[in-house]
This record gives sequence, C-alpha cells and structure tokens, in this order.
Amino acid sequence: KILISMNPFKMLPIYSPSKIDEYMSNGSIKMPPHVYGVADDTFNAMIDSKISQSCIVSGESGAGKTEATKVFLQYISEKSKRLSGNSSQNSDGGHEIQQKILETNPLLEAFGNAKTVRNNNSSRFGKWIKVQFDNTTGAILGGSINSYLLEKS
Repeated sequence: KILISMNPFKMLPIYSPSKIDEYMSNGSIKMPPHVYGVADDTFNAMIDSKISQSCIVSGESGAGKTEATKVFLQYISEKSKRLSGNSSQNSDGGHEIQQKILETNPLLEAFGNAKTVRNNNSSRFGKWIKVQFDNTTGAILGGSINSYLLEKS
C-alpha cells in the first residue's frame, strides 16, 4: 500500500475514536478514502494472508507524513487490541509499544531537522517502522524503528 500525505493547512475533524469505529465496522470499501482505510486494508491483508504487509507514506515536505504515520499506527494498534481481545497483549501492552515507537521520533529528528520554505521542522531522516504481530491473534508483539539520514547540509 502507498499512502500519500497532503496537508490541508487547517484542522479537520477526521481523526477521532468514532471515525476509527466507523472504519472498523464498515471497512474501507464502504467509506471515503482515509488513512484509517489504508491501515484497515493493510491489517486485514496481514491477518487474512498471514503474510507481512508494508505501507509507504509519501508526500512533500510539510505534508504530514509523520502525523499520517502516527494515525496509521494508532489505528492498527486499536484494531490489534480489539481483534486479540486482550488489552494487555504482552508485558507492555500493544498501545504502550506503539507509544514507545512514536515517542522515539522527536529524539531522532532532533539530530537532523532543518527549516525549509514549507516546513520549519523538516526531517532529514527516512524511517522504517516495523511492528511485529502474532498473525493468528493480531496481537502486537514488538516493534522497532530504523532511521536513515537522507541528506546532509
């Protein structure tokens, strides 16, 4: 899957627990295009096929790729929790693992951000975020982030 991120330059009421419920109940086919739909399709393909899935988040500088990635991870974390029926999927819990993955971003970006015309805090890193699941229950088992410096000044 490829998720193209675009910044509307205003806050939109499209990321909420009720929207998550709508996409989990209806699936992406019956709903408008949304990061939740891409996340839902990717998660379902992983569970149905028992094969690893990938999603590339792409967009211009300042488009909201980091935010889209956070929303994607929040959705699959919530879906995992609901599907596995276990709020403490392991010793840390799936939500806590997802939080730990997301919380490393500011630290990593502090060493390689720059100001651009469109973005005051543009990352110079590409990130490979890997979330490991039990492909029979959907429970989150762990995760990791590998960062790659894309350019130097």
